[in-house]
Amino acid sequence: MALESLDEVRALLPEMEVGGFAGTKGVEVVYGFIEVETEKGALVIVNGRNETFVKYREVINELTAAGFSVYTFDHRGQGFSGRMLADPHKGHVDCFADYVDDFHFFLENIVKRCPHSCCLALAHSMGGTITLLHELRYPGSFAAIAMTAPMLGFSTAPWPFFLVPPLLSLYEVLGLRENYVVGGGPFKSELFTDDNPLTSDRDNYNRNQQLMLDHSRLQLGSPTCAWVKESLGAIKEIMAGAKKLPGSLLILQAGADRVVNNRAQERFCRRAGSCELRVIPQARHEILMEKSQLRELAIKAILEFFTLECNPKTAKINR
Repeated sequence: MALESLDEVRALLPEMEVGGFAGTKGVEVVYGFIEVETEKGALVIVNGRNETFVKYREVINELTAAGFSVYTFDHRGQGFSGRMLADPHKGHVDCFADYVDDFHFFLENIVKRCPHSCCLALAHSMGGTITLLHELRYPGSFAAIAMTAPMLGFSTAPWPFFLVPPLLSLYEVLGLRENYVVGGGPFKSELFTDDNPLTSDRDNYNRNQQLMLDHSRLQLGSPTCAWVKESLGAIKEIMAGAKKLPGSLLILQAGADRVVNNRAQERFCRRAGSCELRVIPQARHEILMEKSQLRELAIKAILEFFTLECNPKTAKINR
């Protein structure tokens, strides 16, 4: 594990215990956690594509203040974790299952190294895809899962969706799976605009952009063809297995989302056994980075959901 990477995280989040492990195929994975003395449960934050857990500092503090021990990590290929390609700006994964395997190692060896009354997951966007696929492969890992704007479908523009799988297969045959997607490229800092798809909160947007400018190892560009192909395969598997998912699910949908497909979230929730979908009106994709009145609605819903699910009596009745 690159010590300078861990030192950067410690400087940014001095309140957290920070460490790292060798993930699948030897890729370095950086993690952090805060354990509270009298906890309601263990809560794992699973972030989205092109994110780092460092940007969730405010959320982490709110969750620990509410009585949850919080564990989190940066996925392979992004954040402070290791890259797989010579170009560190490529958002790449060889196989979507690699995300799941890293997650499982983290859960079994870091989160569960000491007993917890219950284990929960809070996942955003791609993190939702990873968490649901993990739950399909390791059923019952979590008592409950809350997701903000989960990636259960996304735009494939400028190509119509039905053309994308054969195109990706062609790129693979031609040896282009590690290329940026058509029209994609390296990281480029973008100034806040009122119509950006991530958040309507200027301060949060600028803070996260500055974080990437200050720490160059966080900079990530467009995904590769392999990432798109693997993500579509993972989504297909989740949709097919939705009815098999145990435990309770909460989806917080961003009412003004232009990054992921809200209709796909609704289809998934109808198929899943125990799923509640709540819309956060006017929120853009990064719900937990939104304006205070919107993110407070989300945090309140998440805490109520987890508190209910971590109470043995109410959780049993709820199911």
